[in-house]
Amino acid sequence: MTEENPPVSRIALFGRPRQLWPVAALLSRELPARIDLVLVEEDGDDPPAGLSLACAGAYHERLGMGAGEIVAQSRATLGLGVDYRDWQGEGSRFFSAASGSLPSVDGVALHQIMLRAARLYEQPERLAHLYQPFRFCARAAMAGKLALGSDHPASPRTMLGPTLQCDADAYAALCREKAGEGARLLRGARPVELRYAADGAALCAVRLENGEEIEADLFVDLSGAVSALVPRTDRPAIHSPAMTGAFDRTISGRCAYPVDHRHRLARALPGGVLVETPVGEGSVAELLFSSTRLDEAAARDLIGGEGESAAFEGYATQAPWTGNLARLGLASARLGPHLSADMLLLQAQALHLADSIPARRLMDVEAAAFNRKQADSLARICDFGFLPFLLNTRGEELWKALRQTPPSATLELRLAQFRSRGRFVTFDRELFDEQSWIEMMIGFGIV
Repeated sequence: MTEENPPVSRIALFGRPRQLWPVAALLSRELPARIDLVLVEEDGDDPPAGLSLACAGAYHERLGMGAGEIVAQSRATLGLGVDYRDWQGEGSRFFSAASGSLPSVDGVALHQIMLRAARLYEQPERLAHLYQPFRFCARAAMAGKLALGSDHPASPRTMLGPTLQCDADAYAALCREKAGEGARLLRGARPVELRYAADGAALCAVRLENGEEIEADLFVDLSGAVSALVPRTDRPAIHSPAMTGAFDRTISGRCAYPVDHRHRLARALPGGVLVETPVGEGSVAELLFSSTRLDEAAARDLIGGEGESAAFEGYATQAPWTGNLARLGLASARLGPHLSADMLLLQAQALHLADSIPARRLMDVEAAAFNRKQADSLARICDFGFLPFLLNTRGEELWKALRQTPPSATLELRLAQFRSRGRFVTFDRELFDEQSWIEMMIGFGIV
């Protein structure tokens, strides 16, 4: 007699190295022994990309990977945050750093006290200036100081939240090392056809271009090659995140010469945003731009004359896990280089997937839980990522249009509450600390 709902015994992951290995590393560590893991690594060269990730965090903790190991094995550099330049007009500067929660005074938040002091002199617009001395992590970064955090409760270094800045390929290679040899690995194979069950309800196998068929109970698409083979009528709906709608091209390149900054730089330009990540002795420069505001030659000059631009379209998939096919990484969303948003989302998805591994082949409950968590994580990243775009004060039409883009309901609520009451609204699965939100809103002019 055939069991109606047999246990899951095999999971297959498909994707390019940058998306495949961060997920494979975590699953290979946390999957029960009864479940086999098959990895299909697709060929191809991806454009240069830099990453800036928090040293501490649930993903690295679950993987058992510390800052020292990442620095040593991926030639990562340490930073303290993101240096935003020219977002409030040419010559402006704001350093965003994770610096823990500042103490309150008799239950009153410090920014509330600073605002009261500014209003006593009828200068509420000086709130950001008055608040600056208390931003310990940002002040340390801008003074050229750098240190790891401390576990000692009396040390100011507990406020430091260092970041790891590394090349995306080096990080993927490190994750591959952490994955070990427990999974079956196929390299250079591209999916070309899907085989479904007789009733069409479940995906049974993925045929590769070399003729081999990969059978599994759960299929995980990380780069989009499997999803592209799904009939259009069965694909989940997608939408475009607000912060990427103004840009349609991207170009990146590696610079071998030393840079004049040790932290990640995000520079607002008339036609786009340039993100520069210190890596080893050089940097990786990534430009997200509008082709109607910046031509190809000018874009190439901004990153040092190397590289070719490619089309960019921001998107996010609604309900990425359907049936027994789960979409993660670029198969589910593309958010761009700001905040290393794509990797940040991928790490969150890897954690959600590890927590939602189905025991049986009927996995509707697990898929629903994953989709709910994924939606929350996506919203948190998009809201924080869109904040500087929404609050910019540049004069170009591109940037004016970004200011006029309606924020999401959750971001609108946060902004309204902070403007009216000076309070920060939190939601489930926050990925950025409260103090970073408060400092960003004050630094970008909200009083």
